[in-house]
Amino acid sequence: MSIRTVILDFDGTCTDVEQEAVGFLRGYKADLAGVLGRDSLDGLWEETEARVLAEPARHGMLIGGCMVAPPVDPYLLATAISTLIEPDLGDAETERLFKENYRFTTTAFKPETREVVEALVAADVHFYVVTNSEPAKVGEKLDALQPAGRASIRLHGDARKFLVDEPQVHTASERFADVPSTCAIDGWARPIHPRRGHYFDALESIWQETGTRPEDTLVVGDVFELDLVLPALLGCQLHLASGARTLPYERAGVERFGGTHDDDLRAVLARVG
Repeated sequence: MSIRTVILDFDGTCTDVEQEAVGFLRGYKADLAGVLGRDSLDGLWEETEARVLAEPARHGMLIGGCMVAPPVDPYLLATAISTLIEPDLGDAETERLFKENYRFTTTAFKPETREVVEALVAADVHFYVVTNSEPAKVGEKLDALQPAGRASIRLHGDARKFLVDEPQVHTASERFADVPSTCAIDGWARPIHPRRGHYFDALESIWQETGTRPEDTLVVGDVFELDLVLPALLGCQLHLASGARTLPYERAGVERFGGTHDDDLRAVLARVG
């Protein structure tokens, strides 16, 4: 099946998330300690982190009472830890902690990212970056990458892929109406909640801008539950940018929907041709 549109996630897909998040984690821990009236979280943070990593199917990013993503990168791990340390933290404070401390991230791209981005810019496809992160900060990072054709990269930030809600813009879409409230993946102990309305708004706006369809679209991301489940159920083609923290069910889930996975982002180029 031909590909006319490519949608690329950013953090963890294009970046070395462990390296870029060092400053984020430092600021996040200090910020959370302040919220809790503590001088530091030393000891408590490490103890809670061990609990989360020991049972990743039981812990993760909790928003609106739903577990919306597993703890497979430093950002998701931090939110999982914080809600265990303080169960009454609340969704607004969880989002604030992320946004306030994302500014402390560094620019740390994967070695192959520039090659891949330049190839996608040059390819005969519509190319978009769709990310949860603040678009201005992501734009600065793309500027630092200095890929040929930078000006033609379309960027959708603040996609809020973690929100289980209804679309705010494309509320009459039959595509979203057909998305189930939950789905199950073999090897994963809890249901997945794919009705991410804000994310759908970003995807639908791209299809309206380009005149393309989900079937023509390749979506690339590093977190199956955040980036790929909704697109899969809409009929998109999938590629998981896997890594050291990728869980077995994520690879299995992508394969179930006919997608591919690879630790090297250059595998995307083989899909695009």
